[in-house]
Amino acid sequence: MALSENGHIAETGNKMHHEERIVIVGGGFGGLCFAAALHKVGLKAVVLEQSDKLRPEGTTMTLWNNGMRILELFGLADQFRSMYLNAPGAEYFNQYGRRLAILDHSHCEGGPHEMRCVERKVLLEAIVGQVPQGTIRLNSRVTNIKKSETSPNVTNLELQDGSTYSAKVVVGFDGVNSIVASWLGLEKPKSTGQLEIRGMAEFHNGYNFPKLFRMFFGRTVRIGIIPMTATKLYWFVVWTDSSEGWRNITPEEIKEEVLQLTKDFQVPHFTSCVNNTSMETLIKNTLRHRINMKPTWETQVANNVTVCGDASHPTTPNLGQGGSMAFEDAIILARKLHQALKSKESQISKVSESERIHQALLDFHRERHGRTYALTHKAYMIGLSAIADTAIKCFIRDWFSIPRGFGTGKYMEPALFDVGSLPIDEEESHN
Repeated sequence: MALSENGHIAETGNKMHHEERIVIVGGGFGGLCFAAALHKVGLKAVVLEQSDKLRPEGTTMTLWNNGMRILELFGLADQFRSMYLNAPGAEYFNQYGRRLAILDHSHCEGGPHEMRCVERKVLLEAIVGQVPQGTIRLNSRVTNIKKSETSPNVTNLELQDGSTYSAKVVVGFDGVNSIVASWLGLEKPKSTGQLEIRGMAEFHNGYNFPKLFRMFFGRTVRIGIIPMTATKLYWFVVWTDSSEGWRNITPEEIKEEVLQLTKDFQVPHFTSCVNNTSMETLIKNTLRHRINMKPTWETQVANNVTVCGDASHPTTPNLGQGGSMAFEDAIILARKLHQALKSKESQISKVSESERIHQALLDFHRERHGRTYALTHKAYMIGLSAIADTAIKCFIRDWFSIPRGFGTGKYMEPALFDVGSLPIDEEESHN
């Protein structure tokens, strides 16, 4: 299924005005999951995606128990279990191949555990299949957000093509460069002083790598390798570098940079891994985050407008939880809006619809802030502890930080979160 040709997607291109109840800005994983969750609870929404086709924004995503539980809500979990391997544990080494720690997931509390590295394109296609036709509007770049002058409970969105949308609820799932977050006055995500290159290797005749998640730590550089299928591996290289002037680098230059960064590592077959990586899967990024010190219900809600996912709590990939946190946001906010707009209590409430919506957004952030703050902070601290630019720092990291931080079940704790279920749409259940 080609994402740009799916019947669920409609190109706008019409300079006209649209009135909608719920508008989602951003057609990434979080926004589409939110639209799918709203559909399941009987609420209609439209997704405004600025690109001319849906883009997976990367090659792979790691899904732990909490992410797989969300796929179960949509009946997708077994499909991905059949397609992608479950890594049964992890091993950690220094750059010379000495093992620093080993983690057997079966020995961790809360099991059985899942850690599956899945292809983003396949996951995106599966989620698109969960939303009604016409939900996704391509070529719909939001350029301005305004409060309605005639209706205080409505927000107007202006698009680059001249069309406009009016909505009773606006939710920004539009990533680290969110226009909705900017309108709310949030700080831009800051660089952590680290860069990352990642790719997906494919061995058509299979490979001899262990089916474990493995990481190798050197001075200011670390390598990670995760098995995906019997023929595919995901790998990444992270290193300390605060420079920004690399945007126009070619895939060939990225590949050469990886080989130079890792030339002193004794990682069996890693060069082969890089050489078996197609150029289109090579991605270089600056690792950015924003740790929301202030309660998000005070800073990320303005009447009927809010943000979720990376627009709300951009995080580094050190816990592998960024995508799953966006999925969690989608399910929980859909549940809050159902309570505000579709439940029996909402139908007899004397509180106005706009007030119920506003309270739902506040309640959502009150529920989510503790977890998203903790995981964003923990991911940053893990990345910080992995940095070692002197011999003494390497000693502390290799003999203390990694064995105590990675070699225990505590690393699995974020995956134990259970997002819960979605309420049944009572109108659908009677049909």
